Amino acid sequence: MSGLTHLREHLRQLRYPAEFRIGVPVRPARRAGPPPGPEPGAVPAAAADLPDSVVADLATSLWRTRRKIEANGSTEPPRAQRAAGRHLLTAWETLHDAGVEIQDHDGMRFDPGLALDVVAYEPRPGTIGGTVLETVRPSVYRSGRCIQIGQVIVAQSEEGQGNGARDH
Repeated sequence: MSGLTHLREHLRQLRYPAEFRIGVPVRPARRAGPPPGPEPGAVPAAAADLPDSVVADLATSLWRTRRKIEANGSTEPPRAQRAAGRHLLTAWETLHDAGVEIQDHDGMRFDPGLALDVVAYEPRPGTIGGTVLETVRPSVYRSGRCIQIGQVIVAQSEEGQGNGARDH
């Protein structure tokens, strides 16, 4: 604060009785260099205050948007779409830095013991065992704990349909 500004503030306070005067705020000395940031691996306070359901919904929405943008990779996307893709990538990395992991299950070998909700089983010729055909909703982990169980469609061999495999 410049000396003239300081003098103006002091004179302005003299207009009021002493008990109503506001003292000059004490400002900490400025340090050289950038302000200290959060410790690596620390979850920002604002992100830590968000409920798990909100974080899971946000992660799912980003995941769906990313899939739609990546699906349009055959042609050169317009400039606005490329910019949106960069912003999406930044948001994705911010979630990752805050300890949120989003897991897509497409093409993964399916085992009934996995923590996944199977929305449907789809018979496919030539499929050995079960394979995740499509992820409907990703699994979301926050600081290593699951906050959203993924939903998948599983492809299985046509022979597996008659041996007790259950359909949903």
